[in-house]
Amino acid sequence: MKVSREQVAQNRVNILEAASRLFRAKGYEAVTVAEVMKAAGLTHGGFYGYFASKDDLVAQSL
Repeated sequence: MKVSREQVAQNRVNILEAASRLFRAKGYEAVTVAEVMKAAGLTHGGFYGYFASKDDLVAQSL
């Protein structure tokens, strides 16, 4: 299923917001990529379509 550019942009925002919230609550080391993606309402497998790594996610969420 093709996702619109608008939905891709919104998904990215949702991931960043979920990550920021979880990192503040639990700390970077305690949060997994799967946990972030679940909180954002997306699948773990889709993560690498948005970010190169967890470190990339952390840098962009700051």
